[in-house]
Amino acid sequence: MPHQVHQRKFGRQTGHRKAMLRNLTLSVLRYESVKTTEAKAKEVRTFVDGMIVLGKDGSLVARRKAIGWLPEQEIVEKVFTDLAERYADRQSGFTRTTRLPRRVGDSSPMMLIELMPGVEEKAAPDAEAKPRRRLALPRRKTTKAASEGGRGEAPATNKTTKKTTAKKTTKAKA
Repeated sequence: MPHQVHQRKFGRQTGHRKAMLRNLTLSVLRYESVKTTEAKAKEVRTFVDGMIVLGKDGSLVARRKAIGWLPEQEIVEKVFTDLAERYADRQSGFTRTTRLPRRVGDSSPMMLIELMPGVEEKAAPDAEAKPRRRLALPRRKTTKAASEGGRGEAPATNKTTKKTTAKKTTKAKA
């Protein structure tokens, strides 16, 4: 009995499961943000992290392993050039998962899995930037009576009067 082996099976056969995880890994690396189910997001993040670690290694053996898992050469190049440079100082934790509302059709929990921004991508605060101003609170509209009335008096309220209309009745002539 294999102990300490934890892998989600997703109710699929081995070939279908591997193909699904390969395609999902490819989508996360290509688009850098993918919306999927919670179980798939938790399972695919290990593969995405593994591909980025291979890209940071940069050896021929690592490149061949990445080509064996990722079906597109352009994405392998992106992993070994762009993503390896972006995460040069990071050892792990290349992905971030965020909970989303449940899916409408079957109410399955959804997650957004995305690549973390690199150090150079963070917005550096400019030294010349102006400090943010607080928005002024909306002022009450003043009426003429309130401005004439004086200092701290509240504006006069107009009393509304109901107009009553009498019903017209017509008498039938006999």
